[in-house]
Amino acid sequence: MALSTIVLVNQITNLSDARYCAGMGVEMLGFNLQSQHPQHITPQAFKEISGWVSGVKLVGEVQELPTQEVEELLLDYNVDMLQLNSLYLIEELDELPLPIILRVMIDKDTVEENLRGLLELYHPHVEYFLIDSEDFQSIDETNFKFLRDISKNHPIIIGFGLTKENTREALDKIQPAGIALKGSEEIRPGFKNFDELEEIFEQLED
Repeated sequence: MALSTIVLVNQITNLSDARYCAGMGVEMLGFNLQSQHPQHITPQAFKEISGWVSGVKLVGEVQELPTQEVEELLLDYNVDMLQLNSLYLIEELDELPLPIILRVMIDKDTVEENLRGLLELYHPHVEYFLIDSEDFQSIDETNFKFLRDISKNHPIIIGFGLTKENTREALDKIQPAGIALKGSEEIRPGFKNFDELEEIFEQLED
């Protein structure tokens, strides 16, 4: 299946999600590399899962880890990109050996001018900005305008507020580089319910 935009699926923890998403045309699969994180995946599990999928970029997710520790993790995880879920100094980004997806959180108190300044500063050093939010559960007309304005100048991936009802509208109005979704736990080994992902993928069929 060909999708109409780049799709990143984060928090992959099982082979069912990985194979389903790869088969649906997802471009990037994200795996959390930090041992204390609830969705952490061990090096052995990552190796087993990644060996069953092809044609996708593998993304390692980390947060607030010193760059030296990140580089040590890369010895055990053969990923293609890094997703940093917290801000790093620019000189730290330049020390890392892989293309970067930088997660940027927004909320009701976000000052647009400050956000634009941050994106402008980091733009030369990252591949994509993952725009995410814990405050906003959906994308409304205000979000559409704001996100459309920043997507004109920066490669953004929308990581919040997307549903089967608004995904197509969001793509048309915002024109982002892509969107981000999340994997989920298996009901039991080898058994998953993909209804939620499938409903959004249907909106992305090219």
